[in-house]
Amino acid sequence: MKKIAALFIILLSFQAYTQDQEDYTFGEISQEELNLKNYKLDTTANALVLFETGNTSFKIKKNTIIISTKFYKKIKIFNKEGYKHATFSVSLYNNKKNSEKVKKIKAITHNHSGKNYLFKDQIFEERINENWKEVKFTMSNLNDGSIVEVEYIIESPFKFNLTGWEFQSDIPKKYSQYKALIPGNYIYNRKLSGYLKLKINTSEIKKNCFNVPGQGTSGCEKLAYAIENIPAFKAEEYMTDGDNFKSKINFELTEFKWFDGTNKKYTTTWNTVDKEFRTDKNIGGQIKKTKFFKNYLSTEIIAINSELEKAKAVYYFIQNHFNWNKKYSIFKNVKVKNAYENKIGNVGEINISLINTLKSAGLNVELVLISTRENGFATKLYPVISDFNYVIAKLNINNKSYLLDATDKFMPFGYLPFRCLNGSGRVMDFKNESYWFDIKAPSNSKLQLTANLTLNENGIITGKLRKENFGYNAIARRKEIANKTDDDVILEFENNFTNLEAINYTFENKTEKEKPLIETIEVEIDDLDSVTTKYLNPFFEEQLKSNPFKQENRQYPVDFGYTKTFNLNFSIKIAGNYKFKSLPKSKSISLPKNGGRFTYLIEKVNENQINLLSKIIINKPIFFNSEYEFLKEYFKIIINKQAQLITITKK
Repeated sequence: MKKIAALFIILLSFQAYTQDQEDYTFGEISQEELNLKNYKLDTTANALVLFETGNTSFKIKKNTIIISTKFYKKIKIFNKEGYKHATFSVSLYNNKKNSEKVKKIKAITHNHSGKNYLFKDQIFEERINENWKEVKFTMSNLNDGSIVEVEYIIESPFKFNLTGWEFQSDIPKKYSQYKALIPGNYIYNRKLSGYLKLKINTSEIKKNCFNVPGQGTSGCEKLAYAIENIPAFKAEEYMTDGDNFKSKINFELTEFKWFDGTNKKYTTTWNTVDKEFRTDKNIGGQIKKTKFFKNYLSTEIIAINSELEKAKAVYYFIQNHFNWNKKYSIFKNVKVKNAYENKIGNVGEINISLINTLKSAGLNVELVLISTRENGFATKLYPVISDFNYVIAKLNINNKSYLLDATDKFMPFGYLPFRCLNGSGRVMDFKNESYWFDIKAPSNSKLQLTANLTLNENGIITGKLRKENFGYNAIARRKEIANKTDDDVILEFENNFTNLEAINYTFENKTEKEKPLIETIEVEIDDLDSVTTKYLNPFFEEQLKSNPFKQENRQYPVDFGYTKTFNLNFSIKIAGNYKFKSLPKSKSISLPKNGGRFTYLIEKVNENQINLLSKIIINKPIFFNSEYEFLKEYFKIIINKQAQLITITKK
């Protein structure tokens, strides 16, 4: 949540400016809009925003400067699945002194049969917590083809809450615009996000629009932004938080100037932020408690000579000691001593405890502020502390850095949970200047499947499978089986096949996090119906069956988080009373710019044996939209080849 500051109170009246003429007349719709059956640019849409606008101005009300934004939206409902877009929720913030308000709510449902108006008793208010409440209402008399109009005004006394405008949502929009008249006393940074082009992007100065009698007059910046024919935003496979890519405009207050010459800066340099963090009670204050943690280090850990081995011992000590309470708190409620004594803590408490303990062991470690994948990317243009929601540790040994997070008990040393693999983090040195550091995952995540089978004269196939999971593959697999018995795992494996039985199933390194997780399975595939022709898929349950990239085009990067490899080494020998009837053909394809490679090499050793070697490599974690078509085709070819069967028949 953006940090909220108290507003400078003006005990004077304000001469409000007159807004430009509106772009709509509330309550009026066209027959063409009412007759619309679907949206030709997206015939799958359940609803469509025909027009929406926001208009922000600054005014005085009860001796307080108010940011007033008038919202209007006109929505076409095509079918029952679109009815949910006739429910509206307005979030309002308050602190102990001031509160936001929503006023002049008007809404109409338009049908061929007439109009249905929103009444006051249909508007409900719900308290979410001590700082937030929601005002909700749902329109009545909805039918396929209805049009819903909504208009209301939000008044905010918080000058930080010029929140901007979100052009893109989960339904398409024909036209969306935002206008603002911002007095020169307020200086905001603005950031335009997304991949859609603005139809309107104007800025001009309007003279003498902000007048405070007895104090002064200033001009205003008159802004206008608009986009037309906006597609619905759809979350896609392998992407970070959707807010990273939605088309929107954001504002952040950097400076406030008043007529008497007073000047308050809010967005400052990283230099200033670094100094503030040194004295912050939740970050700087907690990072100094190394003596407390030194008392809990065992003599065995202190005696380790190797810095790397000592760091590992400290990491696993903290990881095993704490249980994470699933909270991300880093800027409040961080109390490392209490958390350590209670053996439970939030992200800040656990990872700052880790940093303190590493420091107390004489190791070079730094705190890193990051934003998780679901939180969006942190802004690099200027310090926006509220962009960060997580902390990790950066350990430096022999010119090599290790990123650490002790909240997840499945993480081996040097790995971060998947939620943390998101761009860059800001390293807070506390002695020198802070700096950006790229967050990169180790590049050894791999699944190696080895299968050696024999088709016997009686038609029964016997053999052994060996699955070796490395890196993030091993982490994911350990989490899958953590709360399952061996019998559960065996049954789950057998259920993927119709006539396969696991004769023996063993694990290696089930709890040794830094080693590959190995599963060895002796299998028997029965010949229940004495069939003369057998069809084998050498990929077993590791076959990729559907393409994760189904969209015709993709505007957003594909973010796998880390590089990936899947190797198959398959071999089968057949008895003399059988023969290979048909075999898939070899295939090889590479992605541009060394992005990846797929090989499928099948070799007939002799009349009774074939070997198949297959390798899938994703050689980089992020692919941009210009590479999407290549990636889509790459997976299409993989799926096609993995679906091809080895056919064996009796002579």
